[in-house]
Amino acid sequence: MRTIDSFGYEVFDLDTHAEVMMPGEVPYSLSSYLHVIRLKKEQIVEEGLFGEPLSVLRLDIGKSYRFNEIGSRIWDLIREPLSVGEVVNKLLFEYDIDRMTCETEVFGFLAKLSKERLIQFSLSC
Repeated sequence: MRTIDSFGYEVFDLDTHAEVMMPGEVPYSLSSYLHVIRLKKEQIVEEGLFGEPLSVLRLDIGKSYRFNEIGSRIWDLIREPLSVGEVVNKLLFEYDIDRMTCETEVFGFLAKLSKERLIQFSLSC
């Protein structure tokens, strides 16, 4: 349910964790501008059959990573550069999860991938 408060702000139901903004204002959030870019294809090998956990091997350091179902889905989604917000929106459509939990989990997973240098982040406007 949306209402306009006495200051002219559009207020959203807090249960949905939607942003509060001025009427007609374009939403600005980090997830809209933060893009995820995977490691170069020449540096990784992907293994896994449909429906099985995905394993990713970094050839340059000889380290292997195994993803669960959702981690595998995120890895597939970021095959091409995609904003974090787009990843979250696609997962919200595919899984029964609330936005706040999804964003938290996606950012956490991507932070781990970044720490292992499997991805990098890029800001775009």
